[in-house]
Amino acid sequence: MICRKSNAKRIRRGAMLPMVAVVMIILIVGAVFTVDIAYMHMVRAELRTATDAAARAGAETLARTQDREQAITAAINIAAQNKVSGDGLILRRSDIQVGGVRENDGKFEFLADSQPFSSVRVVGKRTADSASGPVNLFFGPLLGQSNFQPIQSATATSSVRDIALVLDVSGSMQRRDAGDGKTRNQALIDAVNVFIDEIEQSSPNSAISVTTYSTNASRDLALTSNLNTVRQVVNGIGARGFTNIFQGLRFGSDSLEQDRNRRPFAERTIIVMTDGNFNVGGNPLPSADVAVRRGHSIHTVTFSGGANQSIMRQVAQRGGGIHLHADDASDLNEAFRNIAKTLSVLLVE
Repeated sequence: MICRKSNAKRIRRGAMLPMVAVVMIILIVGAVFTVDIAYMHMVRAELRTATDAAARAGAETLARTQDREQAITAAINIAAQNKVSGDGLILRRSDIQVGGVRENDGKFEFLADSQPFSSVRVVGKRTADSASGPVNLFFGPLLGQSNFQPIQSATATSSVRDIALVLDVSGSMQRRDAGDGKTRNQALIDAVNVFIDEIEQSSPNSAISVTTYSTNASRDLALTSNLNTVRQVVNGIGARGFTNIFQGLRFGSDSLEQDRNRRPFAERTIIVMTDGNFNVGGNPLPSADVAVRRGHSIHTVTFSGGANQSIMRQVAQRGGGIHLHADDASDLNEAFRNIAKTLSVLLVE
């Protein structure tokens, strides 16, 4: 009798082993899918950002130079500066079309080779036949799928824009490590003046508000098209306190949404600059979400090695904008100049 019971236990134990093995396989496969699916979503977002930036740069160059070839070259160059799966996006000239747009039932329709030229359409690809090639998966080969091949397209044309500058004036901006003996704050003032110079040339119909933030945020200037007034306000900013990016971004969004000077048909864009990490006020992502729900796009600029590039890149991605990093004053000038160049155009696809 005892022997029969012992045998029965061994049989039951033996019968469970295949079930445990099957469950383990299912769990492993699920984990594999989760990692690769998350990676695919991230790469698609990066491809969208790179494609949008290329279309904007192409349309801005087209509007400024009236030269089709220069517009195509600008789109290619900006795409290469935006990483997709760790590498800059490589565009062929055949990936870029120049033409015009027309409104059709409340939507914009791109018309390739239609003159007068006002718009640029970019098709960003990470496919087997693209210049950058497909995106390799981590665990896909175990399941017979070694890569995936995303495609994104974007069309940009001219626009009228309201812009909120959201500038970090926390205490770390007093540090004199920006190069050429400048403090970070002095470098920021110079870079914003470069930004205004570019806006005057490429987007003369733009209006700008100024928000500064440290421990708390301050709305220093309501929306105005008087760019000399913007210069005066920016030239007077000083550094103090902690870093409340959350409130700065919210105030900047409010200036576009609630300002008495806001223009109902203007595109609305926020540019957030920081040299550090949020240490008061909380994570800025919820403020970015509010701005996105209001229809605002967001570009971000990080300055110095201590800036939280990861979180500000996420802010820009949620806001459909670009993130640029600057190590010194020269880089900061170039970052603000490049963003200004994209603001004279409107994404319509």
